[in-house]
Amino acid sequence: MHAPSHPEHDVAAYLRERPSITRLIREARWAHYQVAYALEHYPDSETVPTLRRHKFLHLGALTDVLALRTQDPDFHEMARDYGELLREADGLTLDDHPRNSLDHLRTQYGLLHGHDHGADRHPLLPSDEPPRRLPNYPAGPLLIHRMCDAYAWATIGRSPDFPAVDVPDEQRRHLLTRGLILDLATAAAPTDTAAAAAAATAGHALRALDGRPALDDARARAYLLDTFRDLYDDKGEEAPHPADCAGGCAGDGEVLTVLTWESQGDGIYIPVHQEPIPCPGTAHVRHAPDCTTCNGHGYTYSHGYRELCLDGRAPSGD
Repeated sequence: MHAPSHPEHDVAAYLRERPSITRLIREARWAHYQVAYALEHYPDSETVPTLRRHKFLHLGALTDVLALRTQDPDFHEMARDYGELLREADGLTLDDHPRNSLDHLRTQYGLLHGHDHGADRHPLLPSDEPPRRLPNYPAGPLLIHRMCDAYAWATIGRSPDFPAVDVPDEQRRHLLTRGLILDLATAAAPTDTAAAAAAATAGHALRALDGRPALDDARARAYLLDTFRDLYDDKGEEAPHPADCAGGCAGDGEVLTVLTWESQGDGIYIPVHQEPIPCPGTAHVRHAPDCTTCNGHGYTYSHGYRELCLDGRAPSGD
């Protein structure tokens, strides 16, 4: 029986390898965990750049596939960012071609699995189904980062060196966010029955963990989204910020921000780590000149890295 085609199969790397969403998630979270573990235990190791490259590649592939499925501009921008980081990790210079970073990401993913010309496009036949309107999911990039961070800390936190980590809570957050990513992928490509089954399994597992009675698959998947909203949405009737918030948070009160850059010498720094941080509610943020952490510079520097200073930041009022 011929396997159904999904929107990402328009790209040669994904058409030839046909990775499942479950597999892409597994590869991305493991690559993220390896970097997190290395930075906690041996940050100056020569293996760290290689581990970072693996993270850029696998998180980029997961995000790219979700962007192709959902046509979500946030996913698309995130995939491009990972492609640019991968190009820099491979020693290539950036140019103005808007698809150059995605081409490199797709080419490298194909080469990793023995396929040449991974960036080639093979347009699929148009579907007979009309375009589907997706449910109102949380911001996709934040879901991915929360899933990867929860997986990393649920694993690292088992060590007695990290007694403050609430491992069961991190495991629950990982189960929830992973299930939502699978559910989103299924909503964008209903023929992906494997992702639908995995999302339902996550929903059933979460309900069992919460002591709730069993439901059918559809309602178990709906429980994932309801639980996420209970965890992260504002308890009042309004969202933390308006949907068109100038800070770029789309209303959820957090914005994905680069926090760490690695020095390349000659005053050149490349971004290597980003996380969701509280949204300032505006595109213009000033830094207090009397900040005791960074002395007003906005950054701190140590061991070949530049860190964004989060102390003393406030809307500029412009």
